[in-house]
Parts: sequence; C-alpha cells; structure tokens
Amino acid sequence: MPRTDENGRQLKTLLDYLLDGDVDARAIYDALGTSSSTYYRRIKEADYPNAEEMRLVADRFDLSYPDLQVRFGLMTREEVWNYVESAPLSVATIAESKTERRTVRRPKLRDLTPRADAPPL
Repeated sequence: MPRTDENGRQLKTLLDYLLDGDVDARAIYDALGTSSSTYYRRIKEADYPNAEEMRLVADRFDLSYPDLQVRFGLMTREEVWNYVESAPLSVATIAESKTERRTVRRPKLRDLTPRADAPPL
C-alpha cells in the first residue's frame, strides 16, 4: 500500500485535488522520468512516493516541495519551520527589486533531514 496524505489520498488523487482537475498519469510519470510500466509498478510499493519523487512532481507541477513532504508525513511542520528559521533570509525593497533580480533556490535534498519517527525511505 503506497503512502497517503493526512486525508488518505494517494499522490495522483492529491494532485487532482490541488490542481483542480484530472491529472493524467502520463504527466506524472513524465515528471518522474520513468516509463509507464515502472510508474504503475511503483505506485503499488509502500515507499511510493519517496522524497525525490515528490521533489520531481513539485517541480513539474509548480507545487511546494516541503508542503508535499509534510502532507505525506516525511517531515513535520515544525521541522520545516526550524529549517526556514535557521536559513539566512534577505528582503529586497521595491527599488532593489527593479534594479537587481535575486533567485530563490529550493533547499537541496541533502540539506533536509528526515523525521526520526517516520519510516525509512
């Protein structure tokens, strides 16, 4: 049985809900970079979706990667807040933003830590 979110929804069902429509399985396995047969095998496994698969899906569908991790129980909201509070932030004023563009990068997987009470990946 694959991982589900806090409401018991599997990844595809959650994507349908978040994106307000029917997300094709093809769009998901394209985002994951797998074949259809690999995708349909993976969705039956207990560790689906894992953190890397969530990152790929979040990038493809422009969703929040930390939010997906929280929804599927790989991280707690407190762990996300602790990470955000520990990272140095800079705020640009309107004048600065017109003259200088800053890129915001998502945290790398190696910089995140799993929950101690979560099952192994």
